[in-house]
Amino acid sequence: MKTKILKAIKQFSLLENAKKVTVAVSGGADSMALLNALFELKSEFNIEISAAHFNHKIRGLESERDEQFVRDACEKMGVELAVGSGDVPQFAKQNHMSIELAARKLRYDFFGTLQTDVIATAHHAGDNLETVLLNLTRGTALSGLCGIPPKRERFIRPLILCSRDEIEQYCSEQSIAFVTDSTNLCDDYTRNNLRHNVVPVLKGINSALETAVLRTSSSLREDEDFINSIVLNEYNARYNDAGIDINEFSKLHPAVAKRIILRFCENEGIETDSLHINNIYEISLKSGKTSLSGNNFAVAKNGCLKIISQEAKAQKAVYQVDISECDNDLFKNCQKVHNLLLKNVIDCDKIVGKLIFRTRQSGDKIRLKNKNCTKTLKKLFTEYSVPVEERDVWPVICDDEGVVWVHKIGVAERCAVDENSQKIYKICVNKSFMGD
Repeated sequence: MKTKILKAIKQFSLLENAKKVTVAVSGGADSMALLNALFELKSEFNIEISAAHFNHKIRGLESERDEQFVRDACEKMGVELAVGSGDVPQFAKQNHMSIELAARKLRYDFFGTLQTDVIATAHHAGDNLETVLLNLTRGTALSGLCGIPPKRERFIRPLILCSRDEIEQYCSEQSIAFVTDSTNLCDDYTRNNLRHNVVPVLKGINSALETAVLRTSSSLREDEDFINSIVLNEYNARYNDAGIDINEFSKLHPAVAKRIILRFCENEGIETDSLHINNIYEISLKSGKTSLSGNNFAVAKNGCLKIISQEAKAQKAVYQVDISECDNDLFKNCQKVHNLLLKNVIDCDKIVGKLIFRTRQSGDKIRLKNKNCTKTLKKLFTEYSVPVEERDVWPVICDDEGVVWVHKIGVAERCAVDENSQKIYKICVNKSFMGD
């Protein structure tokens, strides 16, 4: 298994420019094997290993058992551990999501708070196989057959070339303890059903099924990357604050045009499927209107494709932003300050020029504290599920250097408040609605 990990690290440049590697550890065989393997390889790659565990609060006492197991294992190894938690069932209910989607959302939100160069997850060849099969059974475009990428932004998958059997054998040989998630043993979830009932049949046809699908995914990913490079150029040329310029859209190959539509919907925070995309493509070739998820509509008119919300017609959100200057007493008595509070305070001495209150503008971007990357507001609005109808009125504060603060998203790293800050601005936002 370690040989395949080394191969993956080299082949996909997983540790390029990485000094601190955080391993996402659930306590299961896969993540415990990954943690132990990377811990043994840390000297070879001159990296620092830490771990992160997220308690989803799904399985009651069993979830608490898993967290304690990971805590004990990391303490024994001398590995720094960050622990997060969230009530996934409650979050899923409130946001009308599946348990799986809600768990992933909260887990990756937690990962986003980690101060590290890369986050290693324990996805392996079997997971890639199941992902491809799952997408295929639901109906998918080329992207769905590309499987799990070995590297995406700061997430890496060192086990991607390893099979489940190889991982379990490694745990046995190295006497690595792990816990078993009871939900993996039943067929209540679609992925488990595939794993227990479909994959064994396919392996009866080809015992090297996981490796074969890995090769296929890799090949298709190259094709997808090439097409997307063309799509990105077209998208950037056609996108503006009003929407997408669809003049002469019929001259584009449908594969390119539909991907432009998909990218537009994703950036607007709209969930779509192939039927939605095809319907939008049809109206883009002439004019018209088609319904989307979440009471949203795509409208093609006068050479422009835009997304509107039915609810936005009835009422508009109005934001009142109040700011007050005060002494920094947040770190009094060396107490730990909640991240939500730090999202709404600005260090007065770090401001460049004058503060300006406005809404988003094309090209706005911000480097948030602890995120280790700069992102456009457009992308952040999608990631934070900002309602489409409110994005043009969402409050933003800037100084002469650019964006300083964004409502519900946070403050720029360069203006963040810490224990050394003297004077700070506290921000308070009130929301109301008014009719058209």
